[in-house]
Amino acid sequence: MPPGPSLLDELRTEYEAARKSTHEAADVPGFQEIDAAMRKAFRWLEKAVAYLDGLKPPVDHRFDLGHGLVFAAPRLKHVYIGQHERRIVGFPVLDEINIYYELTTAAPLTIEVAPGGVALAEKALDDAALQYTARRMEDPGGVIRKCVITVPPAIPAAVTLHADYQTGLVLVSLANVDRFDRVSLEFQSKAIDEPALEDLIRLILGRGAAFLRRAPLRGIHGQPQA
Repeated sequence: MPPGPSLLDELRTEYEAARKSTHEAADVPGFQEIDAAMRKAFRWLEKAVAYLDGLKPPVDHRFDLGHGLVFAAPRLKHVYIGQHERRIVGFPVLDEINIYYELTTAAPLTIEVAPGGVALAEKALDDAALQYTARRMEDPGGVIRKCVITVPPAIPAAVTLHADYQTGLVLVSLANVDRFDRVSLEFQSKAIDEPALEDLIRLILGRGAAFLRRAPLRGIHGQPQA
């Protein structure tokens, strides 16, 4: 009985298969090229985050949640960066970069809300991932007349870069970056270069919105948003 293929031959076959895109598009880069782009982006962002965490600069964004809740003139407080790896046929590849940070303002915000508007105000706060306390004020008869909501001076924000090694796309998700909102943009992996990362940091600091025009919104292919 002839011997089967060697382990090295099996690994080579798996490796070559992994390099071929499962999609019809011929321009999907190989996993090593995508991994290299992600690691280069992480190294650049790691340095930028270290500087930002040390400087804690002001941020030129105005965060308006409605209901009279407006965070004006915030500053960066804490900035962290992390990464996640997976394996493709035994090779470690970087598939996600996470930046978490907190914005802070000078003092807590306090508003008074009529009973009929409490549910809407609390939903807006929950959607923005903000902490708060709600104190319902009753009259002598036990009827709620108003609700006093206090919000600590802290806004959680995050940026995630997730690489899809099958499509060659990098999904960049923004949460509470330039407003109370969640936005996702689809980049080609080769487009996650230093100029794009510079625009991302400028967006975080409120020094320009060019990053939002570099790629289409998730699920919308064609022209970047205006």
